[in-house]
Parts: sequence; C-alpha cells; structure tokens
Amino acid sequence: MGIVHDIGHIVLPVDEMEKALSFYRDLLGLRVVGKGSPVWTVIETEGGQLTLWRTTEIPKVALGPNGDASPFEFHVDNFEIAASALESKGIRVRRDGAHAGTIWDPFGNVLRLHDHRE
Repeated sequence: MGIVHDIGHIVLPVDEMEKALSFYRDLLGLRVVGKGSPVWTVIETEGGQLTLWRTTEIPKVALGPNGDASPFEFHVDNFEIAASALESKGIRVRRDGAHAGTIWDPFGNVLRLHDHRE
C-alpha cells in the first residue's frame, strides 16, 4: 500500500470568497460541496474537486515565462460559445484556436478551457 490514500485539496488561492463564488459557482457552474466558509470552500464538477482558499500567503496559479499557463484544464461543450459568454461578462479570454483557450479568474489565476469537438 502507498503512503498517500487520497487527494486532500487542490487549492486555488482567492482574495475574496463571495467574488470567487460568483465566478466559479455562478458563472462557470461548479457546485459547492458542503457549507463552505469565508476562508475555505470546496467546489466540484464531474471529475473532481477544487478548494477555493482565501489567502495572500501563496501566489496565484499562473505558470510559464509569461504567467499565462495553467495546470488546470476544464472541459466545455463548445469552446467558442463558452469563450463568448465569458467575454460578455468581462472575463479575459485568449483563444488558442477554435477548440481551446485560456481564461483569467478575477484574482489572476490562469485556467484552460477546451472542448473535444472535431
């Protein structure tokens, strides 16, 4: 048997929980698990959970030399439709083609979206 038996938290640092919930729950459609709190709130969608953590102790999730890459990839039904909907709400979107792109949450975390349409 291995040492690790499950994943505890995959953390996304946020500055303000209500603003984070407006983005992740209300706009992106992830569900809140349990009651949540002003400091920790677990969100989920099919395939996994993330923990929103209100903190200034760790940097935002933004990788690469330009700070525009992410280890977080979300599936969408149609990237173009999702990108347009997010842009209409003032969310920054970078298209990397017709089926994938990058978005920035209100706190500077970088997220990738893609679809599997042909």
